Amino acid sequence: MENRIEHAQVAGINLEANKKLGYYLLSNNIYYNKFHALIAASKTNSQVRWFFNEDVFFKYPWHIEPTAPISELYRIRAQQLRDQYDYIRVECSGGADSTTVVYSFLLNGIHLDEVVFRYPKLGEKNVTGNPYDTRCENTLSEWEFASKPLLNWIAANYPKVKITTHDYAKDMISDTYKNDESWIFKTKHFLQPGHVFKHDDKNLASRGVFDSAKSIAIVYGVDKPKIVLKDNKFFLYFNDVFASHSNPVVDEYTNITNEYFYWTPDMPELLAKQAHLIKNWFSMPSNNKMQNVVHWPNTDFSTRTLYEGTVKAIIYPDYDTGTFQTIKPTNNIWNEMDHWFHTNFKGTQSYNLWEAGISHLLSNIDEKYVKYLDGRPTDITVYDSVYYYLGDSDIVNTSILQTQKSLSELRINMSIPHRHCINGKLVVY
Repeated sequence: MENRIEHAQVAGINLEANKKLGYYLLSNNIYYNKFHALIAASKTNSQVRWFFNEDVFFKYPWHIEPTAPISELYRIRAQQLRDQYDYIRVECSGGADSTTVVYSFLLNGIHLDEVVFRYPKLGEKNVTGNPYDTRCENTLSEWEFASKPLLNWIAANYPKVKITTHDYAKDMISDTYKNDESWIFKTKHFLQPGHVFKHDDKNLASRGVFDSAKSIAIVYGVDKPKIVLKDNKFFLYFNDVFASHSNPVVDEYTNITNEYFYWTPDMPELLAKQAHLIKNWFSMPSNNKMQNVVHWPNTDFSTRTLYEGTVKAIIYPDYDTGTFQTIKPTNNIWNEMDHWFHTNFKGTQSYNLWEAGISHLLSNIDEKYVKYLDGRPTDITVYDSVYYYLGDSDIVNTSILQTQKSLSELRINMSIPHRHCINGKLVVY
């Protein structure tokens, strides 16, 4: 890292220079904001690479399954964070990932200072209330049917935990918010209109905690391990979409750190245990016909949805898989989760600013970084990490048409080389 220039500020915005959350390398420049890096690369025609804790993950023996039970590893991780920080806030959506984070603290008697739920209440008109509608457009109903019951349980059983609900739609129409397209630098990948406002803490009542001398952790349930079956081998990998979930803006505060509960270099054995539990499940003869769910490249919408629904029951033993949850969105820019915004905010200044930010980004980055569907931009290039070898597979292809390429394989550029770490050695093919 010698002589490398770190860019932790863009458009007057101070970013958290935290390499544990991933960073982009462009020549000898390190960028903590993806869009900042892509704009710079587009001007110089330089190659962008994304790095995610390779200094630790390369050395870890991923092929060895940890012997400790997964629930014990969750407890250890919660205690690790408790020992490290004075104040811990968990960002809780009510979904499997964040709920398990909350359980890892509370069910083990480890104090949790605060739980925050983010919800655009001003945008809920005409878009919520049906418990049988699991389309992504009905995402806001997760408040009533998933999040509220969890928060009520916390309030009843753990009254010392502060519970905060943040109506971020108020921030979206506030005159105090900077009225220009620079909002794109307050997010790291997600271009949906609510994301940048959702995690902006300037209007939270708990902001007074930030002014203390305390060390503060903002903990996110990022994320389920991404497992792939490739060349008769199981691999674990990461991508920059999920690693970009946290709020990158720190403003003037140096005592706040974003922490990913699962995707952390501070406890790779937790990730390894999750990965092996998933590998073992798919390796069972009775489950071999599910191989399409993990067969590389398992990135299309249908397999990703099925994968996430399947692994929740495998790695989160305390989570009720019957909890209401809508399916995930199909794209980034015109995200179905934002149905409430397109329904209730169209034509407002907030909507115009959102469109201005998208236009500013698309006009300043090379088209090769933009994904289109039916002529409309839907996403920005996704970067994968190294693929870490977990073990061999003896799963037999159960398809009658074994010579036919999988649908997901036809959807990506197969000529792009990928880096693999197999027992500590780097292989590129």
